[in-house]
Amino acid sequence: MTTNKDRNRSQKPIDQPGYVNQMPAFHSQIYPITGVPQPNEYVTHLDPVFVQHLSRHQGQEIALMTTAGRIEGLNAGVAVDHIQINVEDRSLHIRISQIIYFEGPLASYRE
Repeated sequence: MTTNKDRNRSQKPIDQPGYVNQMPAFHSQIYPITGVPQPNEYVTHLDPVFVQHLSRHQGQEIALMTTAGRIEGLNAGVAVDHIQINVEDRSLHIRISQIIYFEGPLASYRE
């Protein structure tokens, strides 16, 4: 039996332009497509050491200072381009490029 909570978590259609030869078709109508987005290429700047430091604090409470302000919560996951912070009843997905610094429990980076 599907509950309202399950329906809210289901994947929603993604609005995106039509593609021709894996390129967005110019002047094409934008329409919703269910499921995984069509292939697309994007570029992200990566700070590998900073991402590694964030990764060492997965599952721990941390505080982030972002360009929009301070956020405190559980570091639920780190990806190449963003971090997921769980705050009470919601998840925040923050671009790593928007993080100025973070605070976490004491850690040693020497093994």
